[in-house]
This record gives sequence, C-alpha cells and structure tokens, in this order.
Amino acid sequence: MTPPPRTAAVSETTTDSSDNTTTSPWKPTWSPGHTRPGLPPLTVVHDPHDDHAFMAAALAAHTPQVGRITVHPTPVASAPASLAHDLLRSMGKHLPLAGSEDGTYWTGNTETAWRALAAWTLALRTGHLIVTRAHRISSRHFEYLFALRELTRIRLTLLCHGPLPPALAPALATLRYEEAHTLAAAHRAFTTPDPPPPTGRFAWWEAGEQFPPREGEPGFLLPTRRTPGRGVIEAAARRLGRAVLPLPAAGRFPPEPDEPTALLAHRLHTRIAHPVHAAALAVRVFTGCPATQLQLPAAHTAPPALPNRGPEHPAPTWAVDLIEAARCFGQLEGRQPSARPLRLSPWDQTAVTEAAHACGLHEHQAPVTKRHSAATTSRSGRPAAALRGVGSTPTPSRAA
Repeated sequence: MTPPPRTAAVSETTTDSSDNTTTSPWKPTWSPGHTRPGLPPLTVVHDPHDDHAFMAAALAAHTPQVGRITVHPTPVASAPASLAHDLLRSMGKHLPLAGSEDGTYWTGNTETAWRALAAWTLALRTGHLIVTRAHRISSRHFEYLFALRELTRIRLTLLCHGPLPPALAPALATLRYEEAHTLAAAHRAFTTPDPPPPTGRFAWWEAGEQFPPREGEPGFLLPTRRTPGRGVIEAAARRLGRAVLPLPAAGRFPPEPDEPTALLAHRLHTRIAHPVHAAALAVRVFTGCPATQLQLPAAHTAPPALPNRGPEHPAPTWAVDLIEAARCFGQLEGRQPSARPLRLSPWDQTAVTEAAHACGLHEHQAPVTKRHSAATTSRSGRPAAALRGVGSTPTPSRAA
C-alpha cells in the first residue's frame, strides 16, 4: 500500500499554544531555542581547503527519486527569495521566463517562494536536503532553511568549503548536530539511507531537459469531451507551425500515461513552479472543466464529474503529486481544505494561461465552416439537437 504524503507536518505547524488548529499562514521564520523534538540532527560537513572531491560527492548524491536533493546556491545571490528559487530548480521546478508578469511576481515575493518550496518538499516526499557553499549563506537564509526543516522534518546537511560562517554559530549552540571532517565521513553523511519511497509514483525526475521550451517542439490541444479527429490535429499543426500530439479526451485519461501524455506531464512538473498553477492546469487537462469550475480532487479519488457524464476515474498518476502540492500550499497559506471550486484570482488565471503556453498547450480553434454548415442544416428541416421530438426531456444547460 502506498503510504500517504507527509502532509501532517503542515497542520502541526498551524497550531497555537493550546494545540488548537488555526488558519494563520505559515511564515519561514525560526529562532534558536525553538526546535521541535524528534527532528533528524543537523549535519555540518567541513571542507576547509575547498577540495573539489567534497563538492563532487555532494553533487553525486543528488537523487530525487529517493528523496535526496542537492542544491548549489547561486553565488552572491542575497535576495530573500533567491535560495528558495535555487532549491526549486534543484527539484526540477523552473520559474517563469524573465520578463513575464508571473516571473516578475516571483522575484519579489519571498513568502510565496518559500511556501511553494515547502509544498513541493512535502508532496514530492523529499527527505534529505544537501546545501553546498553553505559558508556563504546569509543569516536570513539560514533562518529560512531551519524554518523549512522544522516544517517538513527533512534531514539537512550543510557543506562548508571554508571556516564556518558566524551566522551559523547561534544555531549550532542550540541544535543537535553532527560533524564530518573527512571525505569518507562526508560520503556517509551525503548518502544516509532514508525510508524507501512509495511505489507506483509518476517518475517526474525523468523529465530531462524540458526547460526552457525549445523552438518548434511538439504541442498539444487542450482536451475536450471528444477526442479530436486526425483532421482536427492536422489543421492545428498547420495553424501552429509545429507537430501536435494527441491526448485522450477529457475525463478519459487512463491511470498511467501514454507517451504523449507523459511528455506533457513532464512539462507540467518542470515548467510550473507554483503548485496551485501546476495543479489547476493539470486538472483542466484531465477533466476539461473551465477555470471557473476547477476544484482539486483528492489525489486518489475521482475528480468532479463533467456535466452530463457519469462518474470519473481517479486522478491519473502523473497529476497526483501536483494536486497534493497544491493542497499543501493552500494549507500553508492558511486556507482550510475545501471541496469548493478552486478559487483563482485574475493574476492566478493569467499565470495559468502563461503556464499553458510554456507547456505547449493550445485551445481548439472553432471551425467557422462547421458552424455555418450546422446553421444551414437546421434551416433545411432536420430537427435541431435541442428539438428532439415532442415530449422529450430538454438537455439541461451548463452552469455558468
């Protein structure tokens, strides 16, 4: 049986002194002396002579499929959100291209960046984080890292290529920690075995080079209730100037993806850093619901049924982690779990549209000739679809 994601930590951090659940948003703050019990010890690896072998060992330990992530922080990047951005990239989550409205938003929103990182850490079952060049990290970034550790219960390993930074001293005075001074000890620290990951997951870590988007790469049509015919796909390919790969009809995605769906799923996992935007687009793809009717299904339960359709299958495997990350992000923002439609602000909707373009997803273009043909047919005496005979039940209209 697949164990549930580590989401309990989210609710545990949103409690007050009397252990009553609150709805206050999580903030990446931490101070010495306020450490929850039972956390794995902090590990500090000393590399005083900046030996390349230590760095090589840390980078080689990067194994996302077993929950181990290595990050190489951007040099001299001191912005509060910069380390969160580096960590997101290490998880394969790329920020929007520079110059876009969404990209500008990410630059200046520290709490959003760290909440997104925390949500992905929980949903993707990341259990061990290795930070290289830790001797150059600012006190503010150490605070954010320790806050992330408190929330997610990850094992945190700091590789210092030189003297320990003064900013780390207050933490070491209060935290339980271990040290490694040799390359052999560093290898052991980097590869500390963790619980095996659950089986049956979508291999998001196999995305490869999916970012930035390549010019002329294959695209997709946003699924509708009907599987598009060959003529529709060929017309879209001519209009877009690129190959268009087929996807299942909305509501008919099988649990495991075929090759085109796997390619799209890898793009969704790598090209969208915001958990809610990634989940919203994924749900839009496999349900066909418009943005105003989207709601996040439970990861292993059936999504909302489409109008005039029977019960749906559970969310496909490639969407499970995206949905779980969105749920975690909502809790970190102080929102209670709800079955109501997913509320997307105008900015969110714009960001999801940008994400769809980045993933190569395009709307169907309504064929004018077919609309004209349908109108002519109705005038010719054939009964229209809404007039199916006397006494028949009218087709209910869709809710706005």
